[in-house]
Amino acid sequence: MELIRSNRTENLADALASLIRREPLGAFQNEVIVVSSRGMERWLTLALAERLGVWGNPSFPFPRAVIEEVLERALGASEKASAYSPDRLKWTIARLLEESAPQKLRVYLGAEPDPDRVLRFADGLSAVYDDYVVYRPEMLADWAKRPSASWQSELWHRVAQALGPQDLASRIRQALPRLRSDQRIDDLSFERLHVFALETVPPLFVELFDALSHSVPTTLYVLEPSREYLGDVLPSAEGPASSDGHTFLSSVGRLSHDFQQVLLSVDRSLGRQVEVYEAPKRTSLLSSLQADMFEFRSTPAPADRPVQSPLDSSMTVHACAGPMREAQVVYEAVQSALEEDSTLLPEDILVMAPNLEAYAPVFRAVFGQEGRHRIPYEVHDRLTREDARFYDDFVAVLEVLGSRFSVLDLLRLIDADSMRADFRFSPEERARLTELLAAAGVRWGIDAAHRTELEFPAEPMHTWKAGFGRLFLGFASSTQDSAVFNGLLPRGAPSLEDAALVARLSRLGETLFEAQRQAREPQTMGDWTELLVQLCRSLFSEDDEWSPAVRVIREALGSLKESAEQSEYSGSLSLKTIRRELAGLLQRETPAVGFLRRGVTIAELVPLRPVPFRLVCLVGMDEASFPRADRRLSFDVTRDSPRPGDRNQRHDDRHAFLQAILCARDRLIVTYGTPSSGSRQSASPSPLLWELRDAVNRYYQGPDGAPLLEPVVHPRHAFDATYFDGSATFQSSSRRHLQIAEALRQPPDERTRVELLAETGEQAPVVSTGELASWLWNPIASFIDRVLLARFDESELYEPTMAVTQASPLDKSLLGNAALRAGLRDDALREFLEAAPEFPDGTWGALERQALAQELADLNWRADELQTHPTAESELLSVELDGLVLEGRVDGLFPEQRLVKRFTKAGRRAELAAWVEHLLLQAATGTRRRTNLVLRGERQRASLISFAPPEDPWQLLGTLLEIYGECVEKPVPLLESASRLFAQHYRPEDRRKAEKSARTELRSLCGRDARLAYALGSFDAFGDERWMEAFEQAALAVYRPLFEHRSEP
Repeated sequence: MELIRSNRTENLADALASLIRREPLGAFQNEVIVVSSRGMERWLTLALAERLGVWGNPSFPFPRAVIEEVLERALGASEKASAYSPDRLKWTIARLLEESAPQKLRVYLGAEPDPDRVLRFADGLSAVYDDYVVYRPEMLADWAKRPSASWQSELWHRVAQALGPQDLASRIRQALPRLRSDQRIDDLSFERLHVFALETVPPLFVELFDALSHSVPTTLYVLEPSREYLGDVLPSAEGPASSDGHTFLSSVGRLSHDFQQVLLSVDRSLGRQVEVYEAPKRTSLLSSLQADMFEFRSTPAPADRPVQSPLDSSMTVHACAGPMREAQVVYEAVQSALEEDSTLLPEDILVMAPNLEAYAPVFRAVFGQEGRHRIPYEVHDRLTREDARFYDDFVAVLEVLGSRFSVLDLLRLIDADSMRADFRFSPEERARLTELLAAAGVRWGIDAAHRTELEFPAEPMHTWKAGFGRLFLGFASSTQDSAVFNGLLPRGAPSLEDAALVARLSRLGETLFEAQRQAREPQTMGDWTELLVQLCRSLFSEDDEWSPAVRVIREALGSLKESAEQSEYSGSLSLKTIRRELAGLLQRETPAVGFLRRGVTIAELVPLRPVPFRLVCLVGMDEASFPRADRRLSFDVTRDSPRPGDRNQRHDDRHAFLQAILCARDRLIVTYGTPSSGSRQSASPSPLLWELRDAVNRYYQGPDGAPLLEPVVHPRHAFDATYFDGSATFQSSSRRHLQIAEALRQPPDERTRVELLAETGEQAPVVSTGELASWLWNPIASFIDRVLLARFDESELYEPTMAVTQASPLDKSLLGNAALRAGLRDDALREFLEAAPEFPDGTWGALERQALAQELADLNWRADELQTHPTAESELLSVELDGLVLEGRVDGLFPEQRLVKRFTKAGRRAELAAWVEHLLLQAATGTRRRTNLVLRGERQRASLISFAPPEDPWQLLGTLLEIYGECVEKPVPLLESASRLFAQHYRPEDRRKAEKSARTELRSLCGRDARLAYALGSFDAFGDERWMEAFEQAALAVYRPLFEHRSEP
């Protein structure tokens, strides 16, 4: 076996290319190059193409795949060998545990082990056993022969008896004698083997490669941080730091230290050894650090520390307020580097984060932002794959099946592009569905039985079945219909478009409801496979775009079924377990892509990817995130007795950090997040950053002994003025942020009160009494809604996942008026209220219904006292004034009076509307009838308001219509109850009380109505003389006649 060592991946690639060029294989022979990651495969493919020009037929397997092939050719195919893979082994372990768990595990698993708990435990244990196979083969061999007292030993002994000695370690031990005998291994897919850019490999694999080299030329290309032997260097965590050698490399170079010890075990059998080291040139702080680590140089005396240039920016550390600011700082640094160096390309830049899932969205937002200088980029993650969305959609369906079936649970599925065409909805359709479901009172639960399954009371009121019933009833009848059908009230808008939307959603719901019914009980893997394949056919599109992904889902389900059946596992599993197993399998079946595809590469910070880049950025380097804790389970014996070559998440992260430093050719940029509070003093970088900073300051110094690698603490916002005035160390080149910074420096302009932003057009020739009342009640709101057609107010968000806790005042008003219009009383009223979904479930809802029924009964009783005839009439009346027709249907007509019942309180818009109708009645009929208005009072007592007939209703109507004409052209300062209170308290000799009450009420109104708050802004309306004059005139014109004819008997 040949060994080629270097501290640079490029030099190893040169050596590989030279060998391929010097000793080319045949045109139809594979050049097999073993790599440790797909990122390395991508880089090496490009590197060899650049060095060799035209070449082909390469293969880049992982070490384990090559070893499996060698063993199969050396020992023959083994049906049991695949049974030791973690995905298969866990089913065998689960079967053995369910049959008879070791005594020490019965306390954890229970007397009658739950299959879900057992399989979850078996999943973790199979991974531990797989590590033992690679890193503790002799221990497993002893356990297989004679188990010790430990439960792991006992269980492995049973596994080995069930499957035979066909685990990877046993087969390697069986194959080693033949491989070392120089006998040719036939039918291998390669004539020679290259194992490239090794930084760590299990000792067992090194032993096999060494044995294989007796019959197949094998070359190891080893990457090392230093030309010195590190195998004897004691890592700082295991003893006192030595004064010899580079302290930082000794601390973080644990993997290199261990691997050199592993290579030493095969040193005697090594053939040609070549060293292609290249000492870094000391042209910057970064290259000096790399050179000192390469030479394994000891810490110099303080007087001998080289002075670094103050202009050196090869290594910088930035403290930023959160991931978004980190992404913005990196973007600015990358853009600046590209502008300063014309030879630097986006493909020469690498950005890495320890938690890419958290950082990928913010980098997509910053690098993909429209309207700024575009820097091409690619995020190296699973979601970059076109078909990855489908797998997430399918897993989301399984999550919904096990959920409470809230509105959000179901609606989030209809956003999926992979769903069938009739189950996909546009954003506008989705918004409309949300409104309809809110009106129908849908919250969560399929039906009452489903709620019972979730251990909630069997309340059907706010379930999907009841909601769909209300919506379809609304299409069949009318939403104004108060008739109760089968315990349901009609809801929704009776339009064909809405009916089609709800029908499509109902079909989707019924498909999921049926699947939930079948999936609620545990089933065997065979039953699950049949059910989920059918669900996949029912929900998802199988056109050309998604058919490969659908096939992968079916293959994944088939793989799970096959693994369980071949392991003779027959237990019944829950939906939760199937979802977890399928999600894990799909995660492995959809590897990350995007590495070195185009532009800036944004990837996860992982070890064993020693790809060189000119500019390397590390983000998310805070104490809580990096280095990550060791993930090995508590019973893993490798935790307490480590050996060279063992894997440890914390050691891997430390090595990945070292690797990033060594792979940066020109610059290294490190960022970390400060706490959300933004306190610059409480920033907490990763301990590795402290170690790096300490090492840098031990070896080098700034001018006049100034410390190096001090963090650049960034403001909380990218548009902070310090970025552009030259006072900050870090400058920004963003024109957009500069414009914002300049705008913030300017004093705010005087706010324009209200501007007409659109042409109003011609005035409508006919206006209804209700529309006239709305305009007179709040012309500003009506103008914004109906003329400007603007909707910027903070509408109340529908929270479909929350249970109804109480009926809102608006809901009670609507229900009360509906009951009054329909004349509902006693049993009919009780049935109507019990069918209303606006009330909460349970006792509280019953109490609210009872209180509302009592109020309605009192209001009806008060109205009955005033009613002198058995039936009232209703007429459609109209009058014409100055070319404008006012019309409206006036109900509650009796020969001597008009009697109106409204479920609202005095002083609201309904009272103003009744006054307008009162004037229309007098003008249109010419009769002088009094209007009696029965309203809600205080403490559930009805109140009575009476309007006397005016002497000249035509004049009063003319005044109101004139004001209306002004309203549709420009907002008139009529401000709901503020104007009403002003008119009520107005006295010509003293207006202070009127102004004070109106001012107080207006302040309250602006807090409730965003339209008024927007229109008035910070404008002091009552401090402006012209505005106050217009306000007074309008308020008195509308409300003074009302109060003059109003009484409360």
